[in-house]
Amino acid sequence: MRNKTILVGCDETDVLLTLVDSLSTISNYSCVTSVRTSDLIRIIKSIEPAIIIISFRNNQLAINNVSSFINNLSIPILCLTRRNERNFLKWNPKNIVLTHPIENAIKPNYLVSRVNSILLLLKQNSYNTEQSFAEQSIGKHFGRQNKSLSRYVMELDQKTGALNRIKKRIKELYSDVNEPIRHKLISIVNSIQVNTKDEKHWEDFKMYFERISPNFLKHLNQKHPELTPKDIKYCCYLKMNMSNNDIGHVLGINLESVRTHKYRLKRKLQIAKSQNLQTYIKSIVS
Repeated sequence: MRNKTILVGCDETDVLLTLVDSLSTISNYSCVTSVRTSDLIRIIKSIEPAIIIISFRNNQLAINNVSSFINNLSIPILCLTRRNERNFLKWNPKNIVLTHPIENAIKPNYLVSRVNSILLLLKQNSYNTEQSFAEQSIGKHFGRQNKSLSRYVMELDQKTGALNRIKKRIKELYSDVNEPIRHKLISIVNSIQVNTKDEKHWEDFKMYFERISPNFLKHLNQKHPELTPKDIKYCCYLKMNMSNNDIGHVLGINLESVRTHKYRLKRKLQIAKSQNLQTYIKSIVS
């Protein structure tokens, strides 16, 4: 599932603020901004935005740089152009690039209506892809299902980790900017905070997980109602045959932390020292 982030790159502060204020009316999407193409590229490397909007004095250079770092070619780039600039812009035909005059984009509701139309198309495409994924998840071969689910949960947690790293980097910039910019940065950090705490990620994971292991979570909660959400996640990972390395990679922690939590989980489940935790988890009827 694509990250619900609108990435905006613009090197004119007044225009950038106008764009962000306009885009803030789009529900369920957070807005991340950059005033330099180099920062824009760093953000692209960390997250997979739903759409990239650029408005630079040199849009051609921005398009060249940005498109070369987009791994997912289905991410659209909306370029806000000046005067007759769009008649001379060039880009890789494999990329999805749309252009709109900047003078129209800064008008009330104009940009929002265009972006909403693009997001609607993306949503429809994402729904079709999700349906295809779900069909694979309920196939006959468990190993193939498990591999798909492992990849899915890793992508979700990696994106959350990337957002947290971006948030930390933004906070480090607080002391280097003036008060108005600092307020904008704080607003961005707050948006990231809301996005990373979104319970929908966990609900989506459970939906796919339960297609593969029906009633596992139900029986787990019945036998061990005292488990925390983090404990339950660990149990799901173990049920999926994920190794300590895999779990550490997903959660962004070292192996010692993984072993420590598994030890505490084993004690909480009141499993004998001689019994294997993963074997016990797999023995729970699903």
